[in-house]
Amino acid sequence: MAKYLFAALLLATSTAYAEEEETQAPPSPLKTEIELGYQSLSGNSDSQSLNSRIGLTYVKNQFRNTAEAKYLLATKNEKEDKRKGQLELQSDMKINERAYILGNANYTNDRYGPYFNDFTLATGLGYQLIRRETFQMEIEAGPGYRFQDPNFDEIDDDDIVVPETVQEIIIRGSTKFTWKPTKTVEINTRITGIGGNSNSTLEGEVNLTSSITEHIAIKVSNTQKYNTWVPDGLKKRDST
Repeated sequence: MAKYLFAALLLATSTAYAEEEETQAPPSPLKTEIELGYQSLSGNSDSQSLNSRIGLTYVKNQFRNTAEAKYLLATKNEKEDKRKGQLELQSDMKINERAYILGNANYTNDRYGPYFNDFTLATGLGYQLIRRETFQMEIEAGPGYRFQDPNFDEIDDDDIVVPETVQEIIIRGSTKFTWKPTKTVEINTRITGIGGNSNSTLEGEVNLTSSITEHIAIKVSNTQKYNTWVPDGLKKRDST
C-alpha cells in the first residue's frame, strides 16, 4: 500500500511541476536599468550634485533597440554650476545569424560646457564575433554626420572646442564585449572611435557590475577619451 501511495505522490508532484513549467510566462523582451547618485558638501564648501542614468533594451524577433539617457546637475553656493544631458539611441536589425544593420543617434546638451549642442547620426553594419553564454563580442562600423554648436559664452582656455559651428561627415566605429566570470559579476567594455575633419576621438568605457540582490547591484565605471586635436597646452587624454 505504501508503494502505491508513494508512486501516486511522485506522479502528482511531477504533473504539478510540468504544469507550472508550461504556464510559466516567457522572459520579458524589455530590460531596464536605473542608476542614481547624489553628493552634498557643506561647511567650507557648499555644493550638491545629482547624476542619474536610465538604460533600456528591447529585443524581439530580429530587432534590438537600445536607449540610454544620462543627466547631471550640480549647484555651488545655491547657484547652478553645471547641467548636462546626454541621450543615445540605437536600433539594430539582423540580416543573418551574426550580422545586422544599425542606426545610431547621440545627442549631448551641456548648458555650461564648451558645446551647447553636440549631435551625431550614424549608420552601418555590425557583426557578432563571439556569442557564448559568458562572453559576447560585437564590432560596428559605418558613415555618419556630426553637428556641433559651440557655447561661446562659456568657452574657457581649458576647453577642447573648435570655436565655430561644425557640420561634417564622419566615420564611426565601435567594439563592445560583455564578460560574466560569475553569476553575480559582469564586465562591460565599449570602445568607440569617431573620425572627422575638425577632430577625431577614441573613447573607451569599462563597467564592473556586482549584483547584491536580483534587482540591486553596485557599479564602478571608468572612461578614457582621447582627442587628436586640442588647444595648445592641453592634454589629449581625459579620464572619468
